Order: sequence, then C-alpha cells, then structure tokens
Amino acid sequence: MFAAQTSARRLKRGAAALQRGDVPAAREAFADALRTARLGDAWCAAGDAASSLGDLERDAGNLAAAEHHYRIGAVQYRRAPRSARTVGGRVRCLEELGDVLLAQGRPWDAYRVFQEGADAAGVDPARPAGEADGPVFVTREDLRWTSHLATAAQAAGRRRLAVEHYEAVLAGCERRRDVAGQILCWQGLAHLAEADMAWPEAAHALTNASTLYSSLPDPEAHTGEWVACLRELGRVCKTLGRRDEQIRAFKLAVRIEQIGAAPGSETMAGDEHRDH
Repeated sequence: MFAAQTSARRLKRGAAALQRGDVPAAREAFADALRTARLGDAWCAAGDAASSLGDLERDAGNLAAAEHHYRIGAVQYRRAPRSARTVGGRVRCLEELGDVLLAQGRPWDAYRVFQEGADAAGVDPARPAGEADGPVFVTREDLRWTSHLATAAQAAGRRRLAVEHYEAVLAGCERRRDVAGQILCWQGLAHLAEADMAWPEAAHALTNASTLYSSLPDPEAHTGEWVACLRELGRVCKTLGRRDEQIRAFKLAVRIEQIGAAPGSETMAGDEHRDH
C-alpha cells in the first residue's frame, strides 16, 4: 500500500513537471515512481511509470531507451491483477514497443511483439474473415492489430504473409463499410506489389483505392491523398505502357485538385470522380 501511494504521488509529480515543460524533472519523478513501485510489488503503478518513461524517450528519439522502458512496462502490467486498466496498459506498451522496433529497423521483432499485443487485446489476427456457415464480425481492434502485423511483415520482406493480413483487414472493412480502412488496405497491397514490380497487381489495387475516395464522409478533407493516389496510379500505368489510363489518371488528379479548391468541392469532387 505504501509503495502504491508513494508511486502515485511521484507519478502525479512527473505529470505536473511535463505540463510545465520540465522534462528532466518529469523523467526523475517517473524513474523514482518506477523504482518505488517495483520494490513494493505495486505492479500497476510500475507499469504506469515505465510507460511514461517510454513515451519520454520515444519523443526524444532515444529508441533503445524507449524499447527498454516499454518492455518493462508490459511486464509490470502483466504481473498486476487483471483489470481493464492493466490489460489496456499492457496492450498500449506492446503497441508502442512494436512501433519503436519498426523505427529501429527490426520489423520481424516488431511482428512478434504485435502478435503478443494482439493476443493481449483478445484479438485473433489469424481468424478467417468469413466462415462457411456465415460471416465473422470483425471489430476495430481486429482491424487495428492485423494492420500492425501486415505493416511489420511488409517491412520484413514477407510479402505473402503481409498480403494475407491486408486481405483479412480488407474483408473486415468491407463488412463494416469502413471506406477509409478499405483505401488503406488497397494502398498497402499496391505498395507490396510495387516492391515486387508486380505492376498489374499494383494498378488494380490503386484503381480500387482511387475509386473509394468519393465515398468517404468528407472527401474534400482527403483531396491531397486522393490526388497522390491517382498520380501513383498514373505512374504505374505508364510503366505498364497503358497510355490512355495514364493520361486519364493524371487528368483526373489535376481536375480534383482544382475542384478541391472551389466552393462546394465535396459534392463536385464526388461527381467528377463518378464521371470518370
């Protein structure tokens, strides 16, 4: 009890220091909180302190130190009595740890950490998107963690594995009518295909992505992304020697840029894309 209360006070002191912009004082307070909590078996408080230290090091660009603290945090939360708070804390530490490992150029290590995070979150990324006896409902959590796994597999050069993850996410997004998610999946598949110079597959994926933008709730807010997708499609079509499709994609990109800057652009942009 003493360790938990003392650690809680030091955590508050660290949060206050951060609000003042005093990072050294915050780091010292969080380190003190972690030390006290671990000595007193106050595992949840230890997880909170280690997670906060991980955030500080990540934001400072100290990736090795961030990795160290996020690993400690995940372990401390796992030791704590199971609750929504401790499970959520562990899942967050593992997610941040995976991102840090990716930034360090260690994608396969990140993949394994993301697998652990998905398991902690109660997600089964290997579950088929549909079964013979009916559809399987895919939650946002399923989509998020499967996307993490696809990103890590792609970075590790495991294209087939990454494609399987993207396709699983895509099926879930289609069931949820999640247009933004579908776009991200098609773009991910396009990048995988481009990396292997599978240009027809890349063109197919980019075409599907580009046609979905007009179905977003606020297409105007995504004009830049839409234009970039069309320009990428044009470049792939050029590589394939599909001149008519190349010109069409580039012209549409220019037109959407112009419409996006005009009043009432959201409706007009959707109409313009349907016209093509």
